[in-house]
Amino acid sequence: MIRKRAIVCFASGGTQFGSDIDFASGYIRYILGFIGVTDVTFIAAEKRFKDDQALTRADAAVDALIGQL
Repeated sequence: MIRKRAIVCFASGGTQFGSDIDFASGYIRYILGFIGVTDVTFIAAEKRFKDDQALTRADAAVDALIGQL
């Protein structure tokens, strides 16, 4: 069986990934599952109020993910 994997870069413009009002990540995971992609990794580049390190954290997450591949 072929393993289908998706890596999703998630930038919401203010909605925190995984929060109660984050409907986008669940929807993306659902749609990918519908077409058979069940191994989904999200890399969130979310910018919080007074937080300028969002891209730095996202870049570190990408580097860590590349190390796992």
